[in-house]
Amino acid sequence: MKKRFTLVDYAIIILVICAVVFAFIHITSDNESASEKTSYDSSTLNKIVEKYLTYYRQGFIVDTTIHGFNSSDGKPVTLTGNIQWMDDDRGSNVKALVNCNGTNYIAGLYNHVPNADIYINSMTLEMNGDKYSNLTEMKINPKNITSIRDLVSGIPENLSYEITTTVTADSIETTTFQQITNTLFQNSERISVKATGYDNQLNLVRATNSEISQIDPLIGDINGITSEITLRIYNCSDSDINAIKNTYDVSNIQKF
Repeated sequence: MKKRFTLVDYAIIILVICAVVFAFIHITSDNESASEKTSYDSSTLNKIVEKYLTYYRQGFIVDTTIHGFNSSDGKPVTLTGNIQWMDDDRGSNVKALVNCNGTNYIAGLYNHVPNADIYINSMTLEMNGDKYSNLTEMKINPKNITSIRDLVSGIPENLSYEITTTVTADSIETTTFQQITNTLFQNSERISVKATGYDNQLNLVRATNSEISQIDPLIGDINGITSEITLRIYNCSDSDINAIKNTYDVSNIQKF
């Protein structure tokens, strides 16, 4: 005698088919998102930092190809390399630090970043799914500091790190901000220290030890306090994490 399928049997079959289809779509989606490339020109460059930071927050390595002009001789140039740092001022003044064959170049639009090494006509963001190894990001509660160097004095010297925070001090000369910008541009560093628009206050935007070492003598001694500190450490070990925890008031740790 033939067995007849009931409504329950049909429902189970449909659920199984749906599960298989969903799994297939999910796997396909993951494979497609493993690599991504987006392109920008002068009319859309105001969106590039927002997109870059979506990759940055997930720990992805991001490369780029820039078509533009060499600022020193005006000749067309194509620059391909790894994006070390990128920032803007609410969509304008986009600046990128690109490492090409071991040399760093600052890139930006001619009318926004005249001190750039490369003036951008078009620029890509290229992500193939690779992430930085042993990447760790920490949140640290605000800290009283007597200098910019004091901000990172508890970080072991051998670590590769980036630090983001706002510093408010009792007195920072207005001319100091221009000195900072000039120094960082001259040395083809990330322009990661800038004024906020408020008196005696500056932002550190994913700044490294190199920039902090250069600007510390320019600012000198201060009576200051930071906002919450974001510290990103590359090739970070458990002993590195413990060293930071022993020196700073760490509120959160994220391993990528």
